[in-house]
Amino acid sequence: MTATELQLPGTRGRPAPPPPEGGWLKRLIGYCLRHRADLYGAFAAALVASVVAGLAPLLVREVVDRVVEGTETGRSVDITPFVVALIGAGALRFAAGFVRRYLAGRLSLDVQMDLRNDVHAALARVDGPGQDHLQTGQTVSRAISDVTLVQGLLAFLPNLTGNALLFLVSLGVMAWLSPLLTLVALAVGPALWFLALRSRRDLFPANWAAQQQAGAVVGDVEAAVTGVRVVKGFGQEDRELDRIESGARRLYGARLRVVRFTALYNPLLQAVPALGQVGVLALGGWLALRGSISLGTFLAFATYLAALVAPVRQLAALLTIGQQARAGVERVLEIVDSRPTVLPGTGRLPDGPLTVQLDDVTFGHDDDRPVLSGVSLRIEPGETLALIGTAGSGKSSVVNLLPRFYDVASGSVRIGGVDVRDLDTDDLRSAMGVVFEDSCSCSPTRCGRTSPSGGRTRRTTRCAPPPAPRRPTGSSPSCRTAMTPSSASRG
Repeated sequence: MTATELQLPGTRGRPAPPPPEGGWLKRLIGYCLRHRADLYGAFAAALVASVVAGLAPLLVREVVDRVVEGTETGRSVDITPFVVALIGAGALRFAAGFVRRYLAGRLSLDVQMDLRNDVHAALARVDGPGQDHLQTGQTVSRAISDVTLVQGLLAFLPNLTGNALLFLVSLGVMAWLSPLLTLVALAVGPALWFLALRSRRDLFPANWAAQQQAGAVVGDVEAAVTGVRVVKGFGQEDRELDRIESGARRLYGARLRVVRFTALYNPLLQAVPALGQVGVLALGGWLALRGSISLGTFLAFATYLAALVAPVRQLAALLTIGQQARAGVERVLEIVDSRPTVLPGTGRLPDGPLTVQLDDVTFGHDDDRPVLSGVSLRIEPGETLALIGTAGSGKSSVVNLLPRFYDVASGSVRIGGVDVRDLDTDDLRSAMGVVFEDSCSCSPTRCGRTSPSGGRTRRTTRCAPPPAPRRPTGSSPSCRTAMTPSSASRG
């Protein structure tokens, strides 16, 4: 081994694109805008249903007032047009509700798929240092549980928007019918606003902590299942059970904290409007008995007041679902926004038989604990080299440096005389085959059907991915060097 000129550490090539700017809500709207037809259609249907629901009580008011007037005067009253209009309004509201639910459900599923695809793409570009810090349980929890929470919020939002419009329409009509009764109904507004702010302050951190702990429990279970043979081999079953039980108890406590806040704020948000409803009905009944307002006006006002209950209840539900979805979106975007520290170069791998060379390489997973120090070697085309050493001596680290899963701290790794930091990583890795120490079994679907004469060996062979079309791995003329560490531990 010979030492050559020292190379400066670092990454080269084109920088990774920065993550999109904006908060979680802006980013979520951006995902929804990828499916504009479903988005606009769902909200349009919700608005149509809300407008129809807001105008229907006025028809009822006209029917009641005409019937009362006809009874007092003894004249017959034709209410057929109003009945037909009410039937048409009901049919239109049903159609709009169906369209809203269908399009909102499809939109939520499309956004859910986009989020999971972005998570998969982010995991695919994670480099070696990123994989070292990646927690499997947190990743699985965010890709499944958190994305499902986002789907629930998106399916809920068009209906909430329609009810918000119904709330505004109802308030406008109520103010036109009786300003005094409208002021009584709005007297509970400050109390609702105060409760909404308090619930937001408590529910978001509680949901975040619960979802984080859920990811930790998934990680503990995954580690226990993956390493079950090691656990049994060293007789550590009780220790692993205690660890999982402890994590499950913490998750139970975090979930119970969310339930406690939800049980406190949701009934309050539903009970406060009921107090205003009692006051409106008492004052409105008194005004109707005095003749200050007609019976139809009082009935229409009571109908509008009852219609306000649904938006308020949905507001209470939104404060729970929204805070859960916010925590879920932010946790998912943490993975989506991750960027590799090993930046790809721009060069192409040379043609022909290639040499593999390490020049005075120093590398360590921690800055203060180098695994390799001053390592230099050269492998000629067609030569086979076996690295033999004790566990932790750096065999796997040498192999991981060749496809540039990691960057060296000093020195250089060269393929065909070109520093791997100057090469495009996709081009480099497509020309190289690495047999990792961790075994991965294929499912029967991925392995495909096996003929009776193929046997187990043939089935296992079909699981292996085909070689890259540009340079077949292993025994290709361009690079025939195969390096396999002979120990079962990572160096």
